[in-house]
Amino acid sequence: MHKGHVKPESVVPMSEHESPVVRLVKNTTSPIVMTVDLEDWFQVENARSAYPVATWDSCDLRVNLYTKILLDIFDYYNIHCTFFVLGWLAERCKGVVLDIQARGHELASHGYGHQLTYELSREKLREDLYRSKSLLEDITGMRVLGYRAPSFSITDRVLEVLRELDYVYDSSYNNAAVNKRYGKIEGQWHASSTGHLMARNGILELPVSNLNIDRLALPWGGGGYFRFWPFPLFKWGVKRILSTQGSYLFYFHPWELDSVQPKIKNIGITKRFRHRVNLVNTFHRINLFFSAFKHCRFISCTSFIENG
Repeated sequence: MHKGHVKPESVVPMSEHESPVVRLVKNTTSPIVMTVDLEDWFQVENARSAYPVATWDSCDLRVNLYTKILLDIFDYYNIHCTFFVLGWLAERCKGVVLDIQARGHELASHGYGHQLTYELSREKLREDLYRSKSLLEDITGMRVLGYRAPSFSITDRVLEVLRELDYVYDSSYNNAAVNKRYGKIEGQWHASSTGHLMARNGILELPVSNLNIDRLALPWGGGGYFRFWPFPLFKWGVKRILSTQGSYLFYFHPWELDSVQPKIKNIGITKRFRHRVNLVNTFHRINLFFSAFKHCRFISCTSFIENG
């Protein structure tokens, strides 16, 4: 495993067993933390029953084209991003991984086989997180700092393994209660001296942004919800999050630009709706989003940790 990338100097362990401390440089422009989960259309959890991992090699791999389109959009709007890359894809699409790196984006781990973390034994979970991290580091020669659990299936055990494997941050916590796959954490988080969430073992947490209305957390971080909410309403919600929380974390998938992808059969009407809702308008909508918030800084997870 390569160690070519030095840990950001803003993340400094005070001792071998103490938590890292993050220094933020104040910036008056609102940051939007831009993240992409790099997976293809058949690898989403909603399609698991139709396309188990054993079938993936026979599927139409479309991620190369739509990742390039997304990278071109990022270049146009001067957006810097973190790509949470599935290890299975990294093995087969090394050119895409290197293109992402060459264009100045951060590479982080999305695990290897997109399995819900709480369905894996501790040994299998550790193997999954180690394998994906090692693959990316071997391809790029850069250290991988971050992780996002498939379907936000974060658990206390995941945080323990991340610490063991020398990850610095996680971006899997989603407090919206609308999806039973989302993981649960019991009393793990506390605020660091800079305001970031931090687990007891020192792993930094960059949560997905949701819209808080009283005690209700509405899903507002991206993905299918970005495609579902009418854009004027979505825009209003992002503005409210920025004004009340000071930053916004957005997630997206390249397959969401692919409106002509194969239709997934035999997965039920609800899962099919959630997967395909408004795909035909996503290209236009993502451009609207970047244009509407062009006054903000679209940055990677590590840039947010380092500079705010």
